[in-house]
Amino acid sequence: MSTAQIIYEQYKVLPKKVREELKSLILKEDQPSALMQEIEAGLKEVKLMQEGKLPSRTLDDLKKELKDAQ
Repeated sequence: MSTAQIIYEQYKVLPKKVREELKSLILKEDQPSALMQEIEAGLKEVKLMQEGKLPSRTLDDLKKELKDAQ
């Protein structure tokens, strides 16, 4: 079962009032979160790699970047 399915199953058992509050909180979120912005940037980078506009990075390159960032 995927995470999304688990969350949905949890959502279904919530009382109606709580479900409505949760939906309104999700819909009211005006600015994308920092995580969402990072995901979007990563997806754009992958698209550029697929189009050949950016050199592909290997897993070793990514590990080195993460190590250097710390």
